Amino acid sequence: MSFQLSQRDKHIIGFINQFRAVDRDSLVELFFKQLKSPVNACNSVIVSWYVYID
Repeated sequence: MSFQLSQRDKHIIGFINQFRAVDRDSLVELFFKQLKSPVNACNSVIVSWYVYID
């Protein structure tokens, strides 16, 4: 199964790699705050990565 990362996902991964320890609330504030449900969106993105990492 092929999995393509969006530009936002690539930016988030780069940010996590740079700082190593990032909490969800920081990710929400930096990358998802403009969305209607930023916490749910962040959780969905992180869970989708977990499915492909496993």
